Amino acid sequence: MKTMKIMKRLMGCAAAILALTACSESEDLLAAYHSDSKAVHITAQVGKASADGFTRSNPLGTAEEQTKFNENDEISVQAEGQDAVTYKLVGSEWQPQGNKFLKWENETMNFTAYYPAKFNGTINQPTEYNKEADLAAADFMSFSGPQKNDNNNQLTLTMERKMARVVVEIAGFNDQYATNATVNSLSICGVKAYKQETDGKSYFYALIDPNYTPGTTTPFLSLEVAEGQSKTTETLTTIPTTFAAGNSYTYKLTVGKNKISVSDITVTDWDNTGIITEGSKAEHIIPYVTFKAEEAQTFKMTTTGTYEIKGLEYSVNNGDWATVEAGTEVPFGGDKGDLRLRGTNTNGTADDPSLISTIEFTEANVNVACTGDIRTLQDWRNYNIVETRNARFCYLFLNCSVLTSAPELPATKLAVSCYTSMFAGCTSLTAAPELKTTELAASCYNNMFYGCTSLTSAPELKATTLANGCYFGMFNGCASLTAAPKLPATELERLCYGDMFCNCTSLESAPELPATKLAENCYYEMFSGCTSLTSAPKLSAIELAEACYCKMFRGCENLSSVTMLAPSDKIKNTSSSFNYWLYGAGTNDGITRTLIVLDEAAYNELVNNEAYLPDIWKKDATNTTVKYYTPKQ
Repeated sequence: MKTMKIMKRLMGCAAAILALTACSESEDLLAAYHSDSKAVHITAQVGKASADGFTRSNPLGTAEEQTKFNENDEISVQAEGQDAVTYKLVGSEWQPQGNKFLKWENETMNFTAYYPAKFNGTINQPTEYNKEADLAAADFMSFSGPQKNDNNNQLTLTMERKMARVVVEIAGFNDQYATNATVNSLSICGVKAYKQETDGKSYFYALIDPNYTPGTTTPFLSLEVAEGQSKTTETLTTIPTTFAAGNSYTYKLTVGKNKISVSDITVTDWDNTGIITEGSKAEHIIPYVTFKAEEAQTFKMTTTGTYEIKGLEYSVNNGDWATVEAGTEVPFGGDKGDLRLRGTNTNGTADDPSLISTIEFTEANVNVACTGDIRTLQDWRNYNIVETRNARFCYLFLNCSVLTSAPELPATKLAVSCYTSMFAGCTSLTAAPELKTTELAASCYNNMFYGCTSLTSAPELKATTLANGCYFGMFNGCASLTAAPKLPATELERLCYGDMFCNCTSLESAPELPATKLAENCYYEMFSGCTSLTSAPKLSAIELAEACYCKMFRGCENLSSVTMLAPSDKIKNTSSSFNYWLYGAGTNDGITRTLIVLDEAAYNELVNNEAYLPDIWKKDATNTTVKYYTPKQ
């Protein structure tokens, strides 16, 4: 017995001696660290510096806790040519651990740092978060780059978050569930989330690697719902699962049986906000089509024929979403706030040009600005990847005379007649949205901006593959348009440019027309009524088509110069190719006209057809000169 007591006493003494030794070594290291003139001293922050120089590493902390690293947090730091050293946060100081610390060997050095210290830059996506500490341990951050010693030996680590935070709020249950229903557990992309109850609501949190790829059959969200003794599993698969590192995403859910509704999706910069559930500095990640008015305005939609509005909702002043019904007036603007639209009909707002829905604003003197992405009317949950080839928005804003701006139209694939007359009669619209499509569909831009008398600039038109009537009447009646966009296509289609700039009375210059082979009616009335146009683009085509130049410059009363290089046999053998192309052109008093053609034979063929060349454009006419083309050497 005495021997046992002696052994215990000796073991206790040994432990005490070891502790004292370790303490002594730690104190010696710290003393050396503080006295060494080359020792690297650490300050850490994420992204932007916070008020106290620290940063948030607490995925679920209070707003104050979110601004700081935790006591005893550790960061692994490596300098070029030196082994990695772990620094622990003790009080307000990052202290080196072990038996070494980093030193400034050069004025500028390359550093690499990881948080937590065990993180080596390779993310192993956790499969579950059972406690808050699991989230903190997966809040991976790194730094890599050169740093210059500013004479105080300070190393500032601007750590970048490598994970995205996903928060799911259970807003409630629909009437399919009893009042005592709860969500026991929830998985995000197959990763079990941490559950927290706040103010009687359930929140689920997970940190997701933006490069993490779940199984092909893994739903975006999977919920276990308890209703008394009964348990069911609900899933949500339609929300995009692409996240950005350093961002925090919140999904507000209403749970039903076999149906989960997402009432809102918000995103925050994780580094610049407090708790996500506080909703501070949150902005909508989804660019809903949104209408703003400084004064009270009223919105409604009408339909034609048998068309029925499907899957379209509205929200006023960020309130609840309600179904859009034809003919129902919805007040907004002024003190009532903005009106948002969203939809789930992938076919858009029309079936074809005869079966459409149209937006109306009833207050004729109150302007309305529109923002957002038109694709959110097709599928607001997946707007950035939704198929656009079958979507139509024909006549959507027809005669909205108070509309001052248009939503974004980012589609690269278009349906036949998809934008037909979409903004026709929008007399207050001053700028057109960007059009990114390079391969067009039949009548896709037909009369799109017809009668937009305030439109001063046209969008860039990048398409090189055209379609039947694709640009027909696109800017017809745009009386304020002074310049036309470039038209790069070299292969044309029937009526592709027909009426395109008709009655653009302020248009002073025309774009180049590089095509050498034409299509039926391709330039029909293209510049008809352009009374400010003084010079026609060179018509270089040598292969003509029926009515290709028909009425092209009709009524261009100030036109003074035309160059047309088609050979005589093409002019003779192509039906109606030049019918009335210069009718009413160059008629203003004092205009001096110059007609340049390929040769005398080509000129004679124009003269032989009375519909082809007006008298005032002939050789013997006053103030008219006819020349034969001489190629530049």
